[in-house]
Amino acid sequence: MTVHLVGAGPGDPGLLTCRAVELLKSAEVVVYDRPSMADIVAIADSVEIVHCVGKAGSRPAWPQADVNELLVELGRAGRDVVRLKAGDAFVVSRGGEEAVALAAAGVPFDVVPGISAAIAAPALAGIPVMVRQVATTLTVIAGNDDPEYHQHIDWDAVARVGGTVVVLTGRSALRDIAAKLMAGGLAPETPVAAISAASRPHQRTELGTLACLPNPRMRPPVTFVIGPVAALDLLAGGGAQAADSGANGPVEGSHAHS
Repeated sequence: MTVHLVGAGPGDPGLLTCRAVELLKSAEVVVYDRPSMADIVAIADSVEIVHCVGKAGSRPAWPQADVNELLVELGRAGRDVVRLKAGDAFVVSRGGEEAVALAAAGVPFDVVPGISAAIAAPALAGIPVMVRQVATTLTVIAGNDDPEYHQHIDWDAVARVGGTVVVLTGRSALRDIAAKLMAGGLAPETPVAAISAASRPHQRTELGTLACLPNPRMRPPVTFVIGPVAALDLLAGGGAQAADSGANGPVEGSHAHS
């Protein structure tokens, strides 16, 4: 048997890959992170054991070392395990750490790619991350302040590259990130889009700029898109100007300019 590291996509079960659904239906054990994945976990209708290892209510998330140990233990026991990871297991995720732990323990595993929020959230909000005439580079950044992220981000270099910058897990750090990008040379009027709860019924997008950021209190998870493409906002019916025309402010499911 194998531990399957499965990307669960941005949240909507309809965006799972066929392979992910196939594995869920045959899984003996499912290990997942978030209570919000319940609809996806429900696809595993013959599962014997379910472990929620992420934060749930007042209960804290499991330490990563404990999750690694659980996966190794389950794999060594010969169980058919699906380890669900939000988005893609290897993009701004700890799936890579889990793969390293499984490989070190000699436990067989495979990887099923998922749709990362880095591309799914902008697409669902009508924002193409790459348009030949506007942006031909895409930089994806983990925006949180986790001390285990050892690599120092050269914000001046990110600003010089330009194009499209997507920030994941950076809701609390957005103001600081914006200041660093402006210090690196990006114009204060550079467009910023914040997409909350992508693919879910309460998805919402707010627009702003580096100098006048979107509402930071949006419901998580929030994906930030920085760069000229963030002003396209195609699903609003004609770009950022259409978003500006909303006289009554943001509503659930709408595009709003902060």
